[in-house]
Amino acid sequence: MNGMAVKSKAQDILHKVKCFILDLDGTVYLGGKLLDGAIEFLETLEKNKIAFKFFTNNSSKNAKFYINKIHHMGYDVKENAMLISNHVIIRHLQEEMPGKKVFLLGNEYLTSDFQTSNIHLVEEEPDVVVVGFDTTLAYEKVSKACKFIREGAVFLGVHPDFNCPTEDGFIPDCGSICAMITASTGVSPEYFGKPTTHTLQYILKNTGFKEEEIAVVGDRLYTDIALGKGNDLVTILVLSGETKINDLQSSKIQPTLQFDSLKELGTYF
Repeated sequence: MNGMAVKSKAQDILHKVKCFILDLDGTVYLGGKLLDGAIEFLETLEKNKIAFKFFTNNSSKNAKFYINKIHHMGYDVKENAMLISNHVIIRHLQEEMPGKKVFLLGNEYLTSDFQTSNIHLVEEEPDVVVVGFDTTLAYEKVSKACKFIREGAVFLGVHPDFNCPTEDGFIPDCGSICAMITASTGVSPEYFGKPTTHTLQYILKNTGFKEEEIAVVGDRLYTDIALGKGNDLVTILVLSGETKINDLQSSKIQPTLQFDSLKELGTYF
């Protein structure tokens, strides 16, 4: 298939999309650096009257932080356009485990979201241990989490990301912290961010669109792109973050479409 035919096929797929769900780290920016063409892509969607929202697994911050961050990069994000894994696990705790006592491994942003949502946080005898991307991680708290899980507490992970991409390379993320706890306890967590069905159902309910009308855009195969496994979502990989072309060639998880960046994706409209 020649280049024109490939572009035409991609445009046919994109034409049917009514809502884009955009990752942040490695897709819109890297750390504190806005990726070239990202804001122009958002403006292109607005110009074409195509809905879009952001969804980040990164639980080291909260929605308000990310809204402010993108604002300072030059784009105003509406509050209801920022979705985050924090919201997904909090909704599960509220609806499926109301009143349960929770021991949380998370920094001040995740802790604030839990407190604002009236989740019952405790330091002893929890029913549930929740692990997020805790950038204030302390050995004592990890040891307590392992003790509680061995004693029967339910083990939940906010999202499965092993690494968080930054402008200086990768740093250990929530999945890596959970892996340490699993190595100690032999217990694996249930996860709630991308690519879980918890997140898919959250996105469908929040946007009101059908699976086939939604395109998920991101830089990770095992979270962003894997969200489309077994359903009708369109998945779009951008090579501006964690995943590189060699990773794609050897992966069982394949996107519907791939582009170097949002900048290139924008040229298809």
